[in-house]
Amino acid sequence: MQNYQNHQVDLSNCDTEPIHLIGRIQPHGFLLVLDQETLQIEQGSQNIPQFLPFALEELLGKPLTFLFPEKTATFDPTVPEAQFVVLANAPFVAYTHVSGGKLVLECEPSAPYPDTQKMQHNTLLYQLHNKLNTVYTLERAAEAVADTLRTILAYDRIDVTRFDQEWNTDVIAESRNERLHSFIGHHFPATDIPSPARQLLLHKHVRQIPDVDAQAVEITPYLNPATGKPTNILRSEFRNPSEIHLEYIRNTGVAATISFSIIVKDQLWGVIACHHVEPIYIDVWRRQLCDLVTKAFANTISSMQEKRDQEQFNRFKVNEQTLVEHLNNGLGMEKALFDQHPNLLDITESYGAALLLDSSVTTIGKTPPAQEIKEMAQWLSEHVSEGVFYTRQLSQEWPQASTYSDTASGLLALEISRYNQEYLLFFKPEIQETRIWAGNPEKPVLEDQNLHLHPRKSFEQWVEVIRGKSEPWTMNEVEITQILLKDLIAIRLRNQASKLQSLNQELQLNAEQLRTRNAQLEDFAYIISHNLRSPLATIKSLHQYYIAEPGEESAAYAMKNVQRVSDNMSETIDDLNVILKTHLVKQLPHEEVPLAELIEKEAQNLATLIEQTGAQIKTDLEEASIYIPKLYLESILHNFISNALKYRSPDRAPEVLIRSWRTSDDILHLSVADNGLGMDLQRVGDKLFGLYKVFHSHEQSKGLGLYLTKMQVKALGGTIEVESQEGVGTTFTVHFGEIDYNSASRA
Repeated sequence: MQNYQNHQVDLSNCDTEPIHLIGRIQPHGFLLVLDQETLQIEQGSQNIPQFLPFALEELLGKPLTFLFPEKTATFDPTVPEAQFVVLANAPFVAYTHVSGGKLVLECEPSAPYPDTQKMQHNTLLYQLHNKLNTVYTLERAAEAVADTLRTILAYDRIDVTRFDQEWNTDVIAESRNERLHSFIGHHFPATDIPSPARQLLLHKHVRQIPDVDAQAVEITPYLNPATGKPTNILRSEFRNPSEIHLEYIRNTGVAATISFSIIVKDQLWGVIACHHVEPIYIDVWRRQLCDLVTKAFANTISSMQEKRDQEQFNRFKVNEQTLVEHLNNGLGMEKALFDQHPNLLDITESYGAALLLDSSVTTIGKTPPAQEIKEMAQWLSEHVSEGVFYTRQLSQEWPQASTYSDTASGLLALEISRYNQEYLLFFKPEIQETRIWAGNPEKPVLEDQNLHLHPRKSFEQWVEVIRGKSEPWTMNEVEITQILLKDLIAIRLRNQASKLQSLNQELQLNAEQLRTRNAQLEDFAYIISHNLRSPLATIKSLHQYYIAEPGEESAAYAMKNVQRVSDNMSETIDDLNVILKTHLVKQLPHEEVPLAELIEKEAQNLATLIEQTGAQIKTDLEEASIYIPKLYLESILHNFISNALKYRSPDRAPEVLIRSWRTSDDILHLSVADNGLGMDLQRVGDKLFGLYKVFHSHEQSKGLGLYLTKMQVKALGGTIEVESQEGVGTTFTVHFGEIDYNSASRA
């Protein structure tokens, strides 16, 4: 009889075998399927008469209370663990679980647990506890567990196995007698424990097969009458094993097995597989005890892993932080990651690393050539969408990588920019080792006449040379490289932002300098027109004087003064040329300027106006000279003096007093006072130094002089103070302060 109706299982479809719908159980107990609400019996195993004084047909349709002795029922259907029950006056150990709205009840005869055996088991647990606290390697801990389980179970062989990343199993510890050969150090392929079986091991931690040749017992009816479907008995205690699994066990030469799932952090880590040559039944007490031992071993594994992983992670983290410090201290990306100690190789167990950034490849350690690394980056950008990709067998993902498996069988790739094909890569070489299998791990060929595949019969040592695989990548390596990548991107973005800010500041400075230079050029144009206007007016007046009073004496006077004024104009123009040339190299010349000489020069340029108005120019110069750009000082004095004459009072001759002095705080002051028209400063306000602002009616008023003066004083780092009263006069005082001569070029 098959486990299923109309379903044949062999190696071709064992990965998808519906083991949860197996309709048979093992014969060392019985099973009932009940309605969860009413506890009415809907299905049962056909071996019930071996345990109860009833035929199955007598129980179907009856409530479970039919089996309880009057007033002695202690059964609680909500308890998932094993519990004692008395059914039809017989003691049993019961197991219950809910499946698809049905309550599955399984019972096996209650076995005694003598006090001497309890004491022996307590002693074994105590000894194992002490042993696990003193061993420091996984293999030694596994050996202690295997020895303890063999003592409890009296089995011929106990193998502690571990799953690898491909779900192959390695035998890491073993305890056995001479009746069975050793599997220590052997590997079993993933096909030996297919996916449905692994899911079962994850949820059902203890699985016993007391006799592989025992006659399975039917569940009747096979289809539940309420649902019309087979009942899901995946979590059943007695569910009959897969037929292909039973065939596999027979091929190993054993008659009984029991397995205990090693669950570490809710993940299936491995299996403790127990084998015995003859059929043997293990009672619930020893099964539970061995399950406790297995869970203690799982806790030990978790503790060892956490300690080892934490130590490794801490070492990686310290090195990663050092790399980041190098970057934060201003080292370039390549120099900080490749040329210092520690370097990129110190944050993983890799043998080589590469950084693809800004169209260049930088490497360290054992890596493929640069061109192959670029091709790898192109493949990653086109075929890998995840930001983090790792494999221990790159050639399986990308066949081209087989040409350099000696350096890059393992790849850990972290994406910086897929668009620019920028990556941080780590490489591990092909491992140089052989693997010993318990028989050929490849699936066998078709064997029977019905073309069904069967499990292998040979478990003799079969040696495989490992090719194209590296050591696996640990989660520590994946996690720490992601942390580094995050820090690298943050630093890169920060540096780019800083660079952009610097470029922006430079652009703003250049723009400001251009605006300043344009303003200066305008200033020079204004200075030319403004400073040369008075000398030209003087020449024009001398010409008119010569026309009005012809003669040698008037001609000589006119020519003498024209010569003097034209010389001053020529000097001014020469100074302007010097300023313009200097402006192109962003530096104004400064020199010791005698105030008396400069004032005399301005008086000569304004000679006609001074003579016409009868003006007097007086000086009180405590500071005889000023170290300053001459052209600016000349323009300042010219504007103040010419304004004093231009805006003179009609009621009196102009008087101009020019003073210079230095105060105790080493501040230099220059003032020009007149007795002219004066101004109402409250009305004029901030407009006084505005461009093209005039406050008196005068045909020569352009509104440029004071504006230029203000700009020039500002360029020299000084300030202007104004005192004025209408009808009395005006005093302009310049406070030069500490003159920054170079700042004049930025006015």
